[in-house]
Amino acid sequence: MRTSAKETGSLTVIPNNLALINKSLEGVDASYFVSLQKHSGLRKDELAGFVGIDPKTVDNYRNSKKKFIKDAAEKILHLHRLFALGDELFGSTTEFTDWLDIPSPGLENKRPIDLLHSISGIAEVEKQLMRIAHGYAA
Repeated sequence: MRTSAKETGSLTVIPNNLALINKSLEGVDASYFVSLQKHSGLRKDELAGFVGIDPKTVDNYRNSKKKFIKDAAEKILHLHRLFALGDELFGSTTEFTDWLDIPSPGLENKRPIDLLHSISGIAEVEKQLMRIAHGYAA
């Protein structure tokens, strides 16, 4: 797994889990959510559902310049890292999002996108991507 931060668009991917946890405690701006939404191509309500917040909360945080912290921030950061890895492996966000919709034997035939609502689910999808990166069937 990568060990140094990497820029994708205007966002920095945080590959180290401890650094990611620290950043989530520090908080991430609502603009980070908006950038991830644009990058991923997900609708605001879809991404908000994965993060565990109401879509209106995103607008409220953005308007009041409030930061997402703890669990919401951690999910945003994990999802950003996941999409960066998916883009790297599949060559584009579109190819990656297509893969997210296909049931995976390595995920008990669940679609990867159906697991993105929890940090454990995101980690399982990331494991599948790492298997692909290392040449194993996922």
